[in-house]
Amino acid sequence: MTAVPNYLYIGTSKSGSTWLFQLLSWHPQVYAYPGKNLGFFSTRFEKGWDWYVSNFKPEPQHQAVGEISHSYLASDKAPGRIKEALPDIRMLVCLRDPTQRTFSDYLDRVKNGSMSGTFEEELERDPGLINRSRYGTQLSQFLEHFDRDRFHIAIFDDLATDPRGFAKGIFDFLGVEALPLPGKLEGKVLPAGVPRSTALAGGAKTLSTLARKLGLNWIRGKVKTNRTIRNILYRPYGDDKPKMSPETERRLREIFKPELELADKVAGTDLAARWNR
Repeated sequence: MTAVPNYLYIGTSKSGSTWLFQLLSWHPQVYAYPGKNLGFFSTRFEKGWDWYVSNFKPEPQHQAVGEISHSYLASDKAPGRIKEALPDIRMLVCLRDPTQRTFSDYLDRVKNGSMSGTFEEELERDPGLINRSRYGTQLSQFLEHFDRDRFHIAIFDDLATDPRGFAKGIFDFLGVEALPLPGKLEGKVLPAGVPRSTALAGGAKTLSTLARKLGLNWIRGKVKTNRTIRNILYRPYGDDKPKMSPETERRLREIFKPELELADKVAGTDLAARWNR
């Protein structure tokens, strides 16, 4: 059967969304669209409502039905669209130190072949690296349309230190049973890495893009979260992992300071105290 979603993960990226996707896909009372990053309310809205809901095929045991699209939080169009279509939706958010999230985003793009310059060069070339970490602006846009109790705002640091407690907070928010975590969810799902073969990784990216164009997002999601396939395509960084310069880190922390303070003001978080070192 098809159903209207009653939860969304709206962002941000590089903040545990793949782990969360596996968590929700594993829980017997939760249905998560199997493709991840459906992106309807941000980049695929022209496909229409009927197309969107046709992607959801829950079973009777699924009390929570939804999807994970980390592009929604940074989209200025998504809040209004979501409010109009799903006024009673519950939304999951996971935030990460914006400076570290920005650098992790850069590393991911180097891994995928979409960036090849230094971190500083790419910051100048692509403003989106910084803009995707402007949490105060993003949360303000959503809170213009929704009450604060519609959101569960989790912190990536807590996932790293206490995955069980992190998961329980999500389960409680969604109204499902707080089950013990399986071993596969006790560690990192997709650690940063580099291609073992540039040609092989490039071919995989081309096939992924083709699958998206053909409407086969569920295949992309399955492949992306498959440890065996990821290990074939990429190796974890060793001593060769790029590092952020202290100067660049200081500059980014100054840029993000007012954003963290704004997030604290509108959403009642304590992000500035956590991250504005």
